[in-house]
Amino acid sequence: MFNKYPALVENMLKVTYIGHATVLIEWDGLNILTDPLFSSRVLFFKRLQPLKFDPSRLPKLDAVLLSHAHYDHLDLFSYKFIPGDVPIVIPEGMSAAIKGLVKNPIIELATWSRFTLNPDCEICAVPAKHKGGRFLIPYRYRTCHGYVISHRDEHVYFAGDTAYDSHFSRIRSLFPVKLALLPQAFGKLDWSGFQKAWEDLGQPDTLPIHWGTFFKWWDNTEALKKNCAPNEKFRLVESGETLTL
Repeated sequence: MFNKYPALVENMLKVTYIGHATVLIEWDGLNILTDPLFSSRVLFFKRLQPLKFDPSRLPKLDAVLLSHAHYDHLDLFSYKFIPGDVPIVIPEGMSAAIKGLVKNPIIELATWSRFTLNPDCEICAVPAKHKGGRFLIPYRYRTCHGYVISHRDEHVYFAGDTAYDSHFSRIRSLFPVKLALLPQAFGKLDWSGFQKAWEDLGQPDTLPIHWGTFFKWWDNTEALKKNCAPNEKFRLVESGETLTL
């Protein structure tokens, strides 16, 4: 059963984990989608379970945030569900991977640069410890970003793909994060790195992403659930489910 979307009360933050790094952020009338991936497969990898979200029922979007060019994050087939007037925010130097293939405005951001989406919302590109690229051109489009969405005086951090590094402490020094979306998977943040990143960020409410969607051999879903259970700040939801703060 697909989620239904009741009207938001003022300043409510509602986050739907669609799967992998695809998250719908609905925040006081603002709608932002991260790394859209609605396809049934990525290269040779099939979804572990059917998509539990109907992309034709997306709300009117204000922006799409694209973390990097890997196929499991830049899925060009999914952009048929994104209206052509929605700006796509990407890492600097990556426009050739997408420009001309979609009709949308493309906003390239250098690390730590910012884009004003509207008078109440600013998006800052932040570092990620990860290397991008595409299958046939692995040494192009290498930059990866996370993003901090600042809405009035609150901040949501989408980490994209990243391993542990000092950038989490730097982000905390600039933004008191209300909610962090952190990848918990092999090759990203292992459980130790996930905990250290959470500590560095100031122990915000945290939604684990990048699990339970495509790469079963990367995931240990039962261990993730067990590890998250004792900590009320780790807000684990299944694909297609919604977290409300």
